[in-house]
Amino acid sequence: EGQMPDPPNREAAGSQLPTDLSSYHFFLYKLKPFYSTEESNELMDISIHSVISLQPPGESNESMKTLYTNALRALEQLMEGLMQRHLDPKGLQEMVHLLEKWILSEKEWEREKAVNLHLHLMQIYVQSVGVCIPLKLGQFGSLVGLIAPGTCDSHRKTRLASMDVLASLLDLRASQTCSSWGACNELELEKCKEDLQGSDMEKILGVSSRISKVACLQFNCDEVVSLVQKLCENFGAVDLQHDKASVTWICTFLQMRVKELEDKVAEILGAILVHLPVVDHREVRRLLIEGILLLAHYHQETVLTALLRQPLPMESHLTEVWLAVAENVPFARTMLHALMGRLQARFTPRANAASKADIWRLAAVDPLMTLSTIHLLVERIDWDNRLLDLFPDLVYTLLLQLGGSQGQEAVSPVLKTWRLIHTGTLPEEVNLQRVTIRSMQLLFRRLNGESLLCTLEEQGVWRLLESSSTFLQGVSQLARLCVRSPEGYYRQRLSELALRGMASEALSCRISSTAVCFMSDPILHQKKLLKRAVLMLEKGAEQEDEVLRVLSLRALGNMALGAPRKVRQYRKLLLEKCLSSLRSPGVSTSVTSEGLEVLAKVLVELREGDLGSTFKAISEQCRAFFDNESELLRLKAFILFGKLAQVVRISKKHFFKQEVKKAWVPLMLHCQDPCSNAAQACVATLFQCVHFWGWRALGSSADHSDATAPKEMAGFQMTLCSVLTQKKPAVLYNFLLETMTYVKSNLSRIRIAACNLAGIIMKQMSAHYGIVSTLQELQLDSDPGVWRAALETLNILDTCSQQRLLASPEGIA
Repeated sequence: EGQMPDPPNREAAGSQLPTDLSSYHFFLYKLKPFYSTEESNELMDISIHSVISLQPPGESNESMKTLYTNALRALEQLMEGLMQRHLDPKGLQEMVHLLEKWILSEKEWEREKAVNLHLHLMQIYVQSVGVCIPLKLGQFGSLVGLIAPGTCDSHRKTRLASMDVLASLLDLRASQTCSSWGACNELELEKCKEDLQGSDMEKILGVSSRISKVACLQFNCDEVVSLVQKLCENFGAVDLQHDKASVTWICTFLQMRVKELEDKVAEILGAILVHLPVVDHREVRRLLIEGILLLAHYHQETVLTALLRQPLPMESHLTEVWLAVAENVPFARTMLHALMGRLQARFTPRANAASKADIWRLAAVDPLMTLSTIHLLVERIDWDNRLLDLFPDLVYTLLLQLGGSQGQEAVSPVLKTWRLIHTGTLPEEVNLQRVTIRSMQLLFRRLNGESLLCTLEEQGVWRLLESSSTFLQGVSQLARLCVRSPEGYYRQRLSELALRGMASEALSCRISSTAVCFMSDPILHQKKLLKRAVLMLEKGAEQEDEVLRVLSLRALGNMALGAPRKVRQYRKLLLEKCLSSLRSPGVSTSVTSEGLEVLAKVLVELREGDLGSTFKAISEQCRAFFDNESELLRLKAFILFGKLAQVVRISKKHFFKQEVKKAWVPLMLHCQDPCSNAAQACVATLFQCVHFWGWRALGSSADHSDATAPKEMAGFQMTLCSVLTQKKPAVLYNFLLETMTYVKSNLSRIRIAACNLAGIIMKQMSAHYGIVSTLQELQLDSDPGVWRAALETLNILDTCSQQRLLASPEGIA
C-alpha cells in the first residue's frame, strides 16, 4: 500500500551486486493497487534486463551464487505474479515478447536464462488456463517459431529447455484443438530430447529436423505462415547454427504441407523474399531458395506473379532464385513457358478466373521484369535437345512483345491495371525494346545460329526492329532469313504460332503475326496449313487497318512463291480481294499499290481461261491508274498491264487489242515519266503490247534497249504515226485529240511529251493537206457533178478541222 522504491539503475545492473533486487521484485509483486499494463511491462523489462544480463558467478563465491539464485527466483515470482493478472493468450504473448530479445541474445548465459523463464511461464500458463482459452490465430506458430531454433543451440541446457518449451506448446495445442497426439509422437519427442544431449552439432541439426516433422502435425495453414514469418524475422539474430535450424524447419514444413498452402503461398514467399537479402551464409540461402522452388513446383502461378512483381533493377537475391531455376532444365523449361504466357496474355482477351491459380496467372506483372527474367534464363540455362522446340515459341513471343511496344495497344487489360514500382531510375538500355532485342540476339547465339546471327547483323535487321517505322520490315526480313537458314527446322512451329496470332483480338498481334506469315515458303503447303492461312489472310485483307490489310494482301500474293500450284485453286479469292483493294473508295495508296503488285504476281501462275470476267475488270482498273499522281501506283499499273499482255491468248485477244488502243497514248507519253522506274516499266509494257497492232513495221522497230531516251522514243512514235497515217488515219486523228488533253497535265515531263507527240502526229497528217488544193481545182471542172462532189468533200474536211480546233483550241494555237 506504500510507496514503491526506486528501481535499480539499468546501466549499473550488470556491474553492481543485486543485494536489494529480490526484495524489490517481491515488493513489486505484492504492490496494490496494480500498475497499468504499460507501466507493469516497462518495470518488468527493467527487471528482466537487470537479472538476465548478469553473468553467472564463479563456483568459489558462495555468497554471490546465493544472491544470483535469489534474484532469478524473485524474477520468476514477479513474472508469475504478472502472468496471474493476465491469464489469457494476450498476457502470455506480452510476457514472451519481453523475453524475445534475450532468447535471441548472442550470449549463451542470457539465452539460457531467457529460455528457462519462458519454460516457467509456459508451465504456469498450462496449469492455470489449459484448454479454457485457445491461443489467438497465428500465435501458436509465432511462439514455436521463436523457440524452435533453440533446439540447435550450442549450449546443451538451452537446447533441452527449448525442447521442453516446444513440448509444452505442442501439448497445449493438442489439448485445445482436440487433435490426436499419439503415443508414438510423444515417444519420438522423448527420444529427440535424449539425442539433444549429444555434442555433435550436425546430428543435433538432424534431431531438430525430426522434431519439426512431429510438430508439423499440429499446425494448420495459418500457423504455418506465422511460423515461417517468425523464423525468417530472426535470421542472423544469434548465430549460424540457429539460422540452419530455422531454414531446416522452414523446408520441413514446406515439404510436408506444400500442397495445402495454396492460399498462403504469397505470404510465405513474401516473408522469405524480404529476409533473403540479409542471409549471409551460402548454405542457408541455398536452402531458402530451394524452399521457393518447391513452392513454385506446386503453386507456379502464384510464385511467378510474386517474383515478377519485384522491383527493377533485379536484385542479387532474386537473381539467385532464377539462377537456381536455370540449373534445373526441366523446371526451367516449365518456367519459360509460363513467362511466355505472361507476355502473350497482353494479346488475348481478358478471361474470367476459374480457380485461385487463375487469379494469380491473370494478375498484372511488369513486362520488363518478365523480359529480363527470360533473358537471364536463356543466358544461363544449359541448352540441349530438350529445349530446341522452345526456340520458335520464344522468337514469336519476343516479336509479339516488340510489336506491342511500338504503340498503345488497343486490347491490353493487363497493362492498364499495372503500376510500375521501380526502386530508382533505370539505365537507358533497360527498356522493353532493347531488352527484347538483346534477348533475341542471345537466343540465336545460344542455339548455335552464329551464321544466321551474322546475316541478321549485316542486313541491319536489329536496327529495323528498333524503329517503329521499319519494324514490320524487320519482322518480315527476320522471318525470311529464319526460313532460309540451315537451322530452319523450327519454321513449322513458328508458322503455327503465327497463324494462331493472326486470329488474336489484339491488333498489334495480328499485324506482327501476319508479317511473320511464311506464305513465300513451301512449309505451309507441305504441313497442310495453307488453307487455314489463306482464310485468315482473307479476313485480314478485309480489315479497316491499313497496315494489316497491306500485309494480308502481300502474304496472299506470296502464295505464288510458296505454293504456285495452289494459286489456281484460290484464284477466285485472290482476284476478288485484289480487285476490292482497287475499287473501294477511300483506300490508301499503299493498299492499292499492294493490290496491283499481288495481281502481277498471281497472273504469272494463271492462264487466260482462269481469269474469266475478271480479266476485263483488271484491265480497266489498271488503265485507271496510268495517270495517277502517285509514282508508285503508276509503276505498279504499268507492270500489271504488261503481265496482262503476257496472259492474253485467243479468247481475250480481241478485247485486249481494244484495251491497248485505249492505253496507247498514256503509254507513249509515260515513257517519259518523271519517275525513272515508272518510265522503264512503261517502255517495257509498251513494247510488249506492240504486237497487238498486228503490223510488222512496228514490230521491227521495237528495239527498246534505250527507248526512254527522247530521240529513240520520237523515232518509234514517228514510225507508228506513219503506219497509222497509211492504215488507220482515223485512229491517228483520235490519238491527236487525246494527246492534246495531256498538255494540262500536272507533270511537266508529261506536258512536254504530249507537245512532242502532238507535233509528230500533226507532221504526219500534214501530208494530206495537198488534198484540199486538188479539190479546189476540181471545182473548176467542166462537169458540174465533179465540182459539186469536190465542194461537198471540202465542206466535210472543213467540219473536221473545226471539230479539231474546238477539241483543243489552245493546243492548235
